[in-house]
Amino acid sequence: MIKEALEFLSKLQTPKNPVTVEVNGQHYAVEASGTLGQPVRDLAPQWQKPVFKVSTLSALKCLFEAKLDDFPETVGLHVADYRTVRLVSLKADEFGRRHVYAEAVHEAETPFKFNLYLPAEEFLIGLRASFYYNDEAVKVQQVCSQLSSGTAVNLADDGISQKLEVSGGTISKAQVVIPAEGIELILWRTFRDAPAVASKFLLRLKSVKDGLPTVALFEIDQKWRLDSIHAIGEWLGKNIQGVTIIA
Repeated sequence: MIKEALEFLSKLQTPKNPVTVEVNGQHYAVEASGTLGQPVRDLAPQWQKPVFKVSTLSALKCLFEAKLDDFPETVGLHVADYRTVRLVSLKADEFGRRHVYAEAVHEAETPFKFNLYLPAEEFLIGLRASFYYNDEAVKVQQVCSQLSSGTAVNLADDGISQKLEVSGGTISKAQVVIPAEGIELILWRTFRDAPAVASKFLLRLKSVKDGLPTVALFEIDQKWRLDSIHAIGEWLGKNIQGVTIIA
């Protein structure tokens, strides 16, 4: 009885009629009526080449010029965000995948403590470590230096701008007007190969009883993300020839 059952099941597993047929190199399912059904794809291979990762745009340029892994001609450089650029195939393969050949990822710079009032000395250290020193950054440093050298501080705040007056110490009397529309500073956020992008920050000071004011920077311009992507795309377009830039 068991033998007969096994033979019956064996016949079910090996049908007399084929279930697929090949037409022009493509396999199709065969319907019960004998007509062609949906195309049949082979299983996608499980192994893929590892993505070559670098940390600068210059290194990505070297990989492209070296024709890494013999990538096809139809490739593009995709600026995914202000920290990531990928060398990708423009055409998906038969399994619908778009291969990534190389990737440049910017390592995070020293984080700056925004929206937090800090002592002038701590604020200055963070400023030097995180920002490019343009003329506006020098002005911010001058303000903080006056705070650290003065013995008496007078703050006039009308809610729109602040006037800071420091007297005593090495400075007899000095007054600084902090612009209400913000200060243009360049924070290290993206690849240093790309052109630097400036954005506006609001510099605020808060008086402290029997002490020097604390200093804070507030981000008021979020357009820097888009500007950084465009700056990266501009660098790639000027320095890497014969590739599509997607930014």
